[in-house]
Amino acid sequence: MRRIVIASFVVSALATAGSARAQTCAEEPGFAALDFWVGEWDVLVDDEQVGTNQIEKVMSGCAIVEHWMGADGNPGMSLFYYTPATGIWRQVWVTPYATRSGGVKEKTMIATYEDGGVRFQGSIPLGDGKSYLDRTTLTPMADGLVRQVIAVSRDGGNQWNTGFDAIYRRAEEQP
Repeated sequence: MRRIVIASFVVSALATAGSARAQTCAEEPGFAALDFWVGEWDVLVDDEQVGTNQIEKVMSGCAIVEHWMGADGNPGMSLFYYTPATGIWRQVWVTPYATRSGGVKEKTMIATYEDGGVRFQGSIPLGDGKSYLDRTTLTPMADGLVRQVIAVSRDGGNQWNTGFDAIYRRAEEQP
C-alpha cells in the first residue's frame, strides 16, 4: 500500500508541474536572434544574382528553416534551432551532395554582435581523421539588406579564406 501512495504522490506532483504555463518560443528572447533574416531573398554576389533563399520560422517560432536554391539549380536546406537551457543556436545544413565534403554541415552559433549579426561555426570532416573549420557570419545592414560571409580555415582558425560573400535583398524589392 505504501508504494501506491508514493506512486500516487509522484503522479500528482508531475501533473501539477506540467500544468504550469510554459513560456512560448515567441516569448523567449533567444528565439529572435535570426528574425532579421526571415523572409524571401534574392542573393547577390557582385550585383549578380547567384540564388534565392527563403528563411521561415516554423514550429510556432521554435525553429527556422532555410530553403536555398542556387542559380545553377543546386538546392540546400538548413534547420536552425535554439536550446533555451543552454542559450545555444545550432544549424544543420543538407544538400543532395551529402556524400561530398560540405554537403552536410553542422554548426553552432559562436558569436553575436552589437549590430545584431551572428556567427555560426563547425568542423567539417574530410575523412582520414582530417577536417576543416567552416563559419558563416550573417549581418543585418541598415538598409534592410543582409550580408552573409562563409569562410573556411584549414589550419585550425589561424587563417580564413572567404568562399562566399553575398548580399541578401528582399525578393519583393526589385530595383
